[in-house]
Amino acid sequence: MTWSLLRLPETRSAGLFALRLTIIASSFAPPVTFGQVAAYTVVEVSGAADADQIPLALNNLGDVVGRTVDSLPAETHATIWNRGSSHRKKLSKQLGSDYSSAFSINDIGEVTGASNSDNSIVPLVWNARGGMQRVPLLRGDNGGQAFGINKYGQVVGYSSGPRGKRAFLWTRRTGARDLGVLPGGASSRARDVNDLGEVVGTSTSTAGDRAVLWTSSGNVRDLGTFPGDISSEAIAINNTGDVVGYSKGPQGPRAFLWTKATGMQDLGYLAGGNSSRALDINDAGAVVGTSTSLSGDRAFIWTEEAGMNELNAAVSADLQIECIEAQAINSNGQILVRGRIAQPLGTSSETAAVENQANLEGPSHICAPAPASTFLLTPN
Repeated sequence: MTWSLLRLPETRSAGLFALRLTIIASSFAPPVTFGQVAAYTVVEVSGAADADQIPLALNNLGDVVGRTVDSLPAETHATIWNRGSSHRKKLSKQLGSDYSSAFSINDIGEVTGASNSDNSIVPLVWNARGGMQRVPLLRGDNGGQAFGINKYGQVVGYSSGPRGKRAFLWTRRTGARDLGVLPGGASSRARDVNDLGEVVGTSTSTAGDRAVLWTSSGNVRDLGTFPGDISSEAIAINNTGDVVGYSKGPQGPRAFLWTKATGMQDLGYLAGGNSSRALDINDAGAVVGTSTSLSGDRAFIWTEEAGMNELNAAVSADLQIECIEAQAINSNGQILVRGRIAQPLGTSSETAAVENQANLEGPSHICAPAPASTFLLTPN
């Protein structure tokens, strides 16, 4: 496969730049594209100069949510970036709180997340105007987080207390409902909900942690693992009921796609790699995530037609961009990617020190090292 690239003049303002990437594939190899789209605009949402900004999720309009870390005073705020803009807006937080984070946003601007309160973390939902509402916990619980929201404002996450963590589905009309656990299980956590009210996440069971699907009728379904693996986790679901996540075993995690028709499918990993994680799927069935490779951890896109391909194949080495983890993909093919602007020869050690920045807990993994930049890739 051959690629050519057109780079527009670079502009930087408050950590923002845009590049147009035109990708041309040879006639004997399929292009890594969304449908017939072969050009992308790349916007840096946060970079080395503002590495305290941590974007996490994306809606279909290109709005991004996450959190911003302030040094003075030492506080973390849930944050929204509207339409790929570098102009961030901090969301309201609870009185006395010094931590909040946004984990999901729907297309009418409702946001889910969490904030500390006294000695616990509690789930929150913000409306389109930025007003905050605390999501009620399950009876007897004292903490939790809200990870997903659909277009109807249904919220999912977990509620925590003496019984451990329990997945919940909350609506303004019915309140919070315990989604339950697999037979023999004691705890569960919901990660995403589609517009049909189907919920995915993880439950303990007699066989270990399992990726699960809670149906709209309230049943819980074990999605299983790959042969020989010991656990699995479901991360995202689209509006056709397709689920992505990863199955874990002695060789590490492997990305999966689960459908009602085919069950759990191994998506593999990039050349030279031995592990992968699928982190999101859109309604067209395009899956994004991260995989090990000969070059280290790299962001990927998987489609049924082209299989798994590294997103860095779409970025010229001249741009010095490395895409490490694709966190989200929306219905328009926009992808939210964690990565970095690679250090060219002669770059100062001060710039290289950005590599040592650390991330806070997010919905996709806990205390993982954070690359220095987040990019929004938009197909033209």
